[in-house]
Amino acid sequence: MTKRVMGSVRAELLKMKHTFLIPFHVAVPVIIAGFMLFYYRGTIGNPMGQTMAYFELIGIGLPFVVSIVCAGNIGLEEQNHFQVFLGNYKVKGKGFVVKGVVLFGMGFLAIFGAAVLFAAGYHFLLGKEGIGMRYVRLTGTLIFGSVPLYLEHLFLNLIFPKTVSQCVGVAQSVVSALFLTGLGEGRWQFFPATWSARGIRYCNDPVNGKRVLFCLLLLFLMCVIIGVWFHKYEGRQCND
Repeated sequence: MTKRVMGSVRAELLKMKHTFLIPFHVAVPVIIAGFMLFYYRGTIGNPMGQTMAYFELIGIGLPFVVSIVCAGNIGLEEQNHFQVFLGNYKVKGKGFVVKGVVLFGMGFLAIFGAAVLFAAGYHFLLGKEGIGMRYVRLTGTLIFGSVPLYLEHLFLNLIFPKTVSQCVGVAQSVVSALFLTGLGEGRWQFFPATWSARGIRYCNDPVNGKRVLFCLLLLFLMCVIIGVWFHKYEGRQCND
């Protein structure tokens, strides 16, 4: 069983070997960490506020970045009209799960890399605080908030041309930024696209259990709905 799963993961990675997807996951963390460290180099500010702003910026950009990644990955399946994707597994949903796990795993590493690069640079280059539990909580929030994004954008790319997913990604990033204001108060947990950015502010909140539980229930509901839908999925026309 483990060998079959690893074989499926390896096959998914091989599909992406000669595409922009793997370099993209390496370049984005390096660029964003480098840019923000350069920006903070000449500023005097509260380290806590600067760190929060950095992670909120990543949270805002995540929906759009995930839409690009999912569009690029599903584009590989369009080349053979989804025949391999839908016909290569005895259990139909396995292809979707494997694809989601691989993309989420790459996203996990990218977010983790962005956090480590910033924390190390902030300490060793700017001479400020080093890596602590704060970074672990902030990174965990971003990673958890990215899960529904991968579900949503895989779903959108399997139904519609990639431009739809990317437009939705842009809109979600805008909403994430707006919901950092008072507009998101009491509403953000109903919009999964905002979980990463807005959730950063509640990392140190001891009364956070109800919010997390609600998000978990909503995520579970999304998984069930998409799972039922995918069971009947037969592909789409690839003429975009």
